[in-house]
Amino acid sequence: MRKLNICVFFFLMIFLTTMAAGAQVLISPQLPAAGLLHKNQLWNILLISNYSYSIGARLQMTMTDVHSGQKALMGMSAPFTIAKGAKQLNESALEPVQYSYSGLNISVNNSAAGLLAAGKYMVCYTLITTNDKTGLSVLEECVPVEIEPLAPPQLITPADTSWVESRYPNFTWLPPAPAAMVPQLHYEILLVEMKKGQNAYDAIQKNTPVYMQIHLSAAFLPYPSSAQSLEPGRHYAWQVIARNGEAYAQKTEAWSFKVKPDTTIIAIDHTLYPKLGKGYDAYSYICEGNLKFEYNNETADSLATVTVYEWQGAPGRKVESRVIRMKPGQNFIEIGIDGIAKYKSEQQYLIEVINKRKETWNLKFKYVRN
Repeated sequence: MRKLNICVFFFLMIFLTTMAAGAQVLISPQLPAAGLLHKNQLWNILLISNYSYSIGARLQMTMTDVHSGQKALMGMSAPFTIAKGAKQLNESALEPVQYSYSGLNISVNNSAAGLLAAGKYMVCYTLITTNDKTGLSVLEECVPVEIEPLAPPQLITPADTSWVESRYPNFTWLPPAPAAMVPQLHYEILLVEMKKGQNAYDAIQKNTPVYMQIHLSAAFLPYPSSAQSLEPGRHYAWQVIARNGEAYAQKTEAWSFKVKPDTTIIAIDHTLYPKLGKGYDAYSYICEGNLKFEYNNETADSLATVTVYEWQGAPGRKVESRVIRMKPGQNFIEIGIDGIAKYKSEQQYLIEVINKRKETWNLKFKYVRN
């Protein structure tokens, strides 16, 4: 193995020397193609000169965001000397290095060894000679670099291949790590229905989204009641993309889950008022005659808007909204709906109240006409 490494080293040196003979001076950046990148690593460069005399030079580095085309970071080295043959450079050999930044937040901190922000970049080096003998004033070399966090974002709930009881589940995930590498962090979430024979990855790549949201700042999303409700017995796949500004950062795995059939119906006494609850309950109550419910007015709103949506047939379609006076604490509400044509017998509906804290309280019911 050692002999093989020595052979590869000599072959590389012969190859680089041959190239340098044709180009007179060769710039060979020694950067990782992907992964973490520290600012001081930008100056790890191999220079090969074919001139028989020393050359005075300075090295300029320009880092450009591939997505936006903006210059993210520029640096200029102190003057240094290039002798004939190969010369391995690093930041200490080029100090003091002067940096300038654009509006892009690329440097996680201002230290020389600071991590650089996640993204795809083109790093270009310009060798500016100060020796007129060569006739070589400027030489440039560029390499692509993709900076990635150590750990991509990770999905948490719904768990992979799990069953969920709600048609409006909560989605949660972990941010990429270290989060400091993604200073303009935001998320996109994609939810698709899976077809027979597909796995989660196939569904994400090929199927039309049931729901998609962009520019999410938090690592969670309560599935909104205004969106199309998920169907019991159906299989869904989801994935989250973490972005640094508008640039791509990393994707999570694609996970799947299935919505449990909504088969539990609870018959209630006509004198009882079922309570509205936070989130989306898996149960439905039978409503014969007028609609009754109990609401705990924790925020002491004087008025509340009660909205009724279809829960089956055309899920998410608003049936009606009514503004109702409220008192602090417990409220027992009765709304006359019996005989109103817009309410269909044997149909399921969802009541929703959103308080001033933007909390959602709701209850499902099955309407049965007297």
